[in-house]
Formats: sequence, C-alpha cells, structure tokens
Amino acid sequence: MQITCRDELFMNKPQSLASPLSLQAAGDNDFSNEPLLTAKHASKALNLPLYYFTKTAKRKALGLPFYCVNRLVRFRLGELHQWQIAYAHKLQEEQEAAIEVGGANA
Repeated sequence: MQITCRDELFMNKPQSLASPLSLQAAGDNDFSNEPLLTAKHASKALNLPLYYFTKTAKRKALGLPFYCVNRLVRFRLGELHQWQIAYAHKLQEEQEAAIEVGGANA
C-alpha cells in the first residue's frame, strides 16, 4: 500500500502557523492556540479602522503582526494587543522627543 500526499496530511500532527521568528519574539507569550481572526474582527476588537488590517502598505508601515494562510490574511488577538501597547509607547516617546526638540508642532 502506497501512502499518498493526502494520507500524509492526516498522519502528521498539525503544526503551528506561526513562524519560528515570531514564536521566538513572543517568548513566553505563545499565541499559537488562539484562533485566527479576520481583518473585520480584528478591527472591531481593537477599535481601529478596517483599512489598517486590509491594506498591505498600511500593515507594513504600522508593523502589524499578521499571518498569510494561502491568500488570506489573518491575525491573532493576543499579538495585536501586544502590538497596540508597544505602538502606543512608541508614539508617546516620539511625542515627548518632539516636545524636547522644539515643541509638538515644530
């Protein structure tokens, strides 16, 4: 009996969709058990505009963590929450630096 590629899919354990780099960066915060969210659900959960999640250039500019599953883009809520906290700190630091240099409107 010959094992086909289809049979191999059912024999192997499911693997995490997260890349080794994202798991390493997450450290103790392993979000691989969380369900993957659509852009619409992620937008509602974080109360952010939908285009942040649907537009490739905006996702890259903001540094949003996402997964490509075939041609679909999906998100994990835990990673997005960590990103939101880090991004808020980054914006606050930039604003404080701008005030030190010459004012917020300089």
